[in-house]
Amino acid sequence: MPSSHQPAAPSWPTAWGAIHKGMTVIAADGYPVGTVDHVEGQEVILEGEGSSFVALSEINGVDGNRILLSPRGDATFGLGAEP
Repeated sequence: MPSSHQPAAPSWPTAWGAIHKGMTVIAADGYPVGTVDHVEGQEVILEGEGSSFVALSEINGVDGNRILLSPRGDATFGLGAEP
């Protein structure tokens, strides 16, 4: 009989709480800027083409399934991560 248990999404512990793949990243103005793909070093890499990212230092907190950025938190958004 197949298990109905879904495998847990990958998770990365941080000072603000665990960050999981699929979490929504919310800018200080309340608008979503992307969805977490993974954490690499000191950066949260977002899903999508171009691999945009936000720095861990720009996180204001983790709330449920959302990452809340500090008022300057979206400053790195769209710069494109280097592999």
